Amino acid sequence: MNSHKTWPGNWHNEFVHPDQQHKASSLKIEKVLYTGESEFQKISVVMTAAYGRAMLLDRIMVKTERDAWLYNEMMAFLPLGMVYEPRSVLIIGGGDGGVCNEVLKHPSVRKVMIIERDQRVVDMSMRYFEESSLCLRDSKVELVIGDPLLEIQKRKDKFDVVVVDMFADMSSPAHKVVAAELLHGLQYTLTTEGVMCYQQPSPLVNDTALREQMKMFSRYYASVGYALNIAPTFPQGTVGYALVSRQEGVDFSVPKQGFGVAEARELGLRCYNTEVHQGSFMCVPSIVRDIVNEGNPSTPSTETLPTWENKNIYSVMSTFNRDNKTTQ
Repeated sequence: MNSHKTWPGNWHNEFVHPDQQHKASSLKIEKVLYTGESEFQKISVVMTAAYGRAMLLDRIMVKTERDAWLYNEMMAFLPLGMVYEPRSVLIIGGGDGGVCNEVLKHPSVRKVMIIERDQRVVDMSMRYFEESSLCLRDSKVELVIGDPLLEIQKRKDKFDVVVVDMFADMSSPAHKVVAAELLHGLQYTLTTEGVMCYQQPSPLVNDTALREQMKMFSRYYASVGYALNIAPTFPQGTVGYALVSRQEGVDFSVPKQGFGVAEARELGLRCYNTEVHQGSFMCVPSIVRDIVNEGNPSTPSTETLPTWENKNIYSVMSTFNRDNKTTQ
């Protein structure tokens, strides 16, 4: 195979952090299956030697055939385990179907809504990752293509579980505003005992962003928890999960509906069970726990928050999408 101009030497090198360009994770690419650009981002699908097919958004690897299930399963079942017999689930992002595929394994789930901004992500997932995207055609699933902020404001639906399958970009003031708006708005999509799970960066790669995000969570939610697990193709091989609730005093390390090892296997789960749930919260290294606690003070912020009904969400998002579109 001749070297592809986007991947010199047929290697995908992903820096663990933009400020740490002396260190990268690498995967050998055997074939480029697709590369193109949507309204929002560059999208590539490649065949790797070690992890099968992989999807990249703006040259960041977001999915591989070999290990995507691990991240998706934990992303889905950590919050599902915190609600007794959850019926309804909202997924922000997740147009590849990976998280949805795992959510549907829970026996009590009856309704899943996915709000994905980029139709091209859905199309490429159904073309190249058929196994995990078949769930998008399930009768329980409603797929909405649109801006998440605008959609949740317009629909007013309530969900037992919300999964935000995207990173909160804290790289600029404009990105921070959008992340805060989304978090603020998602409060109103949760039922009284509802729980939300938000993807977090690898803790030792970008501790500043983690502190800022935990501070933001504690500003809007009464209870905040942090879990850590492995994810081989993520930077440093780890990925974090923030769980939040509007209820006070929630201990996220104690699931309300547990699944023992045998029962979890019957559901088709390969990682999650009650013990893994507990360990993901309780076995967080001290250095990471200190970072989380710095951003999540025991005394909630008294800062005056904007009123949801008075926010001009469309103005904020349209300005952000126009001025901050990735052009790399």
